[in-house]
Amino acid sequence: MDGEATSEMVVEQPLLIRALDFDTGARHILAPAFLGVIFGGLWQWIVMPETGDLNLPNPIHGTFLITLVLSPLLYRILIKDSEGEWWEYSLGLLLLGGVFSMIWLSGWGAMFCGGYGALLLWVWISTDWGRYQLPPFRYGLWHAFGLDLGAFAGSVLVYSML
Repeated sequence: MDGEATSEMVVEQPLLIRALDFDTGARHILAPAFLGVIFGGLWQWIVMPETGDLNLPNPIHGTFLITLVLSPLLYRILIKDSEGEWWEYSLGLLLLGGVFSMIWLSGWGAMFCGGYGALLLWVWISTDWGRYQLPPFRYGLWHAFGLDLGAFAGSVLVYSML
C-alpha cells in the first residue's frame, strides 16, 4: 500500500432525490409555518380581544414569545441531527424575532418588510439552505421566517372569521 494515493470522491445525490427531500421541507419549512399559523391564530382569537385600543402585543409578538419559551423542545423535535446547543437555536429565533417585532411595530413598511419582503427572503433561504447541514443559529433564523409569515397568515385568517 506504500506509494498508492488514496482519494475520496464526493457523490452527490441525484437531482430528483434532492428535489423531493420531504424531511427537510417538513422540519424546516412546513413545521415552523404551521406553528406560526397555530400560535398567531390562537393569539388573535384569545389575546387580541383583551388588548384594547393599544393592540399590543400583536400575534407576531405573541408567536415569538411562545416560540422562545418552547425553543428547547422545538430544537429537539425539529433539529434532531444537528450538533450544538438549543440556546444557539433560541438566539437565532430571538434575533430575527426581535427584528420582525420592530418591523411590525413601526407601521411604516410593516406589510412590505414583515410580509412580502420576508416571504421573498424565506423562499430564497428555503431553496438554498435546505442543501446544507447548518448550525443551530441558522436554523433558528430560518424558522423565524416561517413563524413570522405563519403568524401573520393565521391571525388574518382568524380575524376574518371572527
